[in-house]
Amino acid sequence: MVSNIDSTTGLLSMALDAAVLRQQAIAQNIANANTPGYQRIGVSFESRMAALADGHGQVRAPSLSELAAYRPRLEVAAPGGSGQAVSLDEEMAQLSQTTLHHQALLKALDKHMALISMAVNEGKR
Repeated sequence: MVSNIDSTTGLLSMALDAAVLRQQAIAQNIANANTPGYQRIGVSFESRMAALADGHGQVRAPSLSELAAYRPRLEVAAPGGSGQAVSLDEEMAQLSQTTLHHQALLKALDKHMALISMAVNEGKR
């Protein structure tokens, strides 16, 4: 049970890290939109997390040691190309989506911690 709590907290934390990193990548893409040869960068996280899902949409909880392999990281969105043009409209839309995702993750983490707190406090009675 404790490992499930730890892995849930760890997954939420990593998802928040990915959202923050994605916001930084989007800011960098916007700042370099007019730079010749600039290649758009993105964050790989969700695609790697999909590997945890079985074929039926169920996600298995990874162990804490496994979580390190799924850390979000920056990557060039179109490696080997001559530079993918940055669309300011797309970047702004992704920034809005990422901001909403970040807020939803914060609410989920808050509710998760509230459940843990309630369980601890009820256990004291």
